[in-house]
Amino acid sequence: MYENFYGLRERPFTIVPNPGYLYMSEKHKLAFAHLKYGLGEGTGFVVLTGGIGTGKTTLIRYLLGRIEKAVDVALVFNTNVTGEELLRLIIREFEAGEPGGDKAANLAMLNEYLIDRFSQGRHAIVIVDEAQNLSRDALEEVRLLSNLQGNSRPLLQVVLVGQPELRRKLADPTLTQLAQRITSTFHLPSLELDEAKAYICFRLAHAGGNPLLFTPEAMEAIHALSAGVPRLINIICDAALVHGFADELPVIGPEVVRDVARQMAPMLHSSGVQTTGDTEPSAGMEVAPDLEERLSALERRLTVMEERFAAWGTDVQLLTLELGALKERFNDAQAAPLTDTEAASAQGVVSIPTEMPVEERAPADKKPQRAGGFLKWLWG
Repeated sequence: MYENFYGLRERPFTIVPNPGYLYMSEKHKLAFAHLKYGLGEGTGFVVLTGGIGTGKTTLIRYLLGRIEKAVDVALVFNTNVTGEELLRLIIREFEAGEPGGDKAANLAMLNEYLIDRFSQGRHAIVIVDEAQNLSRDALEEVRLLSNLQGNSRPLLQVVLVGQPELRRKLADPTLTQLAQRITSTFHLPSLELDEAKAYICFRLAHAGGNPLLFTPEAMEAIHALSAGVPRLINIICDAALVHGFADELPVIGPEVVRDVARQMAPMLHSSGVQTTGDTEPSAGMEVAPDLEERLSALERRLTVMEERFAAWGTDVQLLTLELGALKERFNDAQAAPLTDTEAASAQGVVSIPTEMPVEERAPADKKPQRAGGFLKWLWG
């Protein structure tokens, strides 16, 4: 909607986890270092926690994009399952076979698969996202899987990713055996003000836009409204760009952010964020008085754009018809014998080929394979 107006290749503030837009703050660098250390050790569990929307899943996807092909990864998102259901999910993610209803047979199937991969020098990793939803039974099943051992290291490594509740679950005395196997853990906090500003500028620049599209005051207001949570920053920035597009604003100032805050107050409240200007529990629930005017302005601009697209479509159709007629006349002229006068006059005519040659593109260079294997990458 607003991409062309602000010179953007794409929307920079979507809430879909996109490792290409991962801003590596100092906190994210530390979290990534802990993941690399835990996997490099080759033993124990790795635990990554953080609040909702702090970038845990994006960081995991970034990690997966850098893991070499010598690593087999089972990524589990559905965590509202029993221990046996989790085991079947892991087997399917590894494509180790089709699990049945017998737990012992399923364990034997997974063990045989892991031994085969281990003998080929491959590493097997299970990443469980939203692990705070795992029941005690499922967590115990995960611990038992870590008992699958090779000669020098476990056949399977486990990464647990979840919200702070996961840390509280792991502190349960009944899960002491699991907690004692954790070799690396890190909690990913929200962004500080300077980090939030850099995050906004990074995303705008990555999308091909002006990194200073938001004024410093606007970015300060965004940080205050979002409490530094990247997902909320994305939602607020995206809404602010829609407002700016509707009002044809070249830059986004704090007044636009405040308008967004009033209109998004219910959602921000549900995220536990205190919005500016809240004076009573119902504050922000009322529709902003200028919302209807902004929507009307936006609809008018969309109507103009639709009319332009329709006009362009008509022009394309007319040009296509005219080109077809010219081609037909050209072919007829080539087929008919020329008189002496026509031949003489044709000497000054430059022939136009009916089809333009397609420019051959050189094959893209293949990305060089990383030498040294998975462990060299981890410690590189």
